[in-house]
This record gives sequence, structure tokens and C-alpha cells, in this order.
Amino acid sequence: MTAMTCVFDDSAEAAKAIREGLMEFNRRAVDFPEPVAVNVVLRDGEGAVRGGVVARVALDTVYLDIVWIDERLRGGGHGRRMMEQVEEKARGLGARIAWLYTLSWQARPFYEKLGYRLFAELPFAAGAHRRYFMRKDL
Repeated sequence: MTAMTCVFDDSAEAAKAIREGLMEFNRRAVDFPEPVAVNVVLRDGEGAVRGGVVARVALDTVYLDIVWIDERLRGGGHGRRMMEQVEEKARGLGARIAWLYTLSWQARPFYEKLGYRLFAELPFAAGAHRRYFMRKDL
């Protein structure tokens, strides 16, 4: 066997090789299709991005990676509408569960109003903050 080395490598090429290696392994256990992007963008009348959701469906789950809306537009129903669009599209792609995480200074109450429930939490920054993992049955 050749000598092995273990080094730091932040290249896109290395990340792609690792991702593809895991996907190949997973496909041997279950039909594991490539994740499908489900992104929603909120634009103003001039086309500028004022908010959005970056999500992906994998198997029967949608992971909401980024949810953001311009602070000046919060409370106007735009966030709810974006979330509902993502959830509807994800359901159409076979997702039965949605999940995300939010930080202690972010939007946990907003997600709870939409039916998301806490399933785990982790402290960080020497306990000064918390990461809340939330899920919702679709």
C-alpha cells in the first residue's frame, strides 16, 4: 500500500472528491439522488434582492440552509410567503420533513410560528450563544 498523508486542503477540487466519494458510498445503501436546489428570492420592483431562502431537497427531507430578509421588510409577511413556497415545492419533490438551524440572536420565534419545533440545541462561543436545530413535518 502506498504511504498516506493527511493534510489541510480547502480547494473546491478536494471538497468535490470527498462529496462524490460519500455519495457513491451512500448510493450502495439506498437510491440517493443528487440534492435538488429549492431557492426562493424576494426582489423589489427594481429587481434588487431583498431576501430569500437557499434550500435543498435530499431524499425525503428539505434542508433550509439560509433564510434572510432585509430588516426593513420584516413583519410584512414576506418571510412567511418565502418559507411556504419552499415547503410547497419541497413537498412536490417528495420531502416529508423540513429542517434548519438558527442562532440564538436570530429567528427562532418566527420559525415556531410557522410550525417548526426544536429537536436539538448546542451552545457555542463559550456558552454565550446557542444553535437551535428545528424541524417541521410537511
